[in-house]
Amino acid sequence: MQLSKEHIIQTDPIWINYENLILKEVDFDSVKIYKSRAAKERVSISDTNNTLWFQIIKMGYEEHEHMGCCGLYLAKNKCRIKGDWIKPEYRGQGYGEFITQSRLLIAEHLNYDLIEVLTLHPHYYRKKNFTIHKEIRSGVWLSDLAI
Repeated sequence: MQLSKEHIIQTDPIWINYENLILKEVDFDSVKIYKSRAAKERVSISDTNNTLWFQIIKMGYEEHEHMGCCGLYLAKNKCRIKGDWIKPEYRGQGYGEFITQSRLLIAEHLNYDLIEVLTLHPHYYRKKNFTIHKEIRSGVWLSDLAI
């Protein structure tokens, strides 16, 4: 999967389309339905200032399935991947790759030079060329990527 600027089909709110997948910018109220399920897996979904929230939608012929959510925190000099949560029945099928690439594309579109992530899965981000810096608390690693 390789996303490019052509996959951004709308910028206010942000929509990214790839094949039958949509990453749609929404308000926090639209993703807080995942908050308690995500918390059980150490994923924080919280209403913070300067965070863009997205729903992950699989487009079907007759129905559309909301598969989870993710966020992108916007700071002054960097942005941060946050709040990745996908329903268990959709895991292991490449949707994480879609949301990671989508947020890298959004960060680049918004003129950020650095994107970071606090992750339980540093090996995944290492494969994406992120630099793994340090374990900041039990099992949570700080990683970043210059874009």
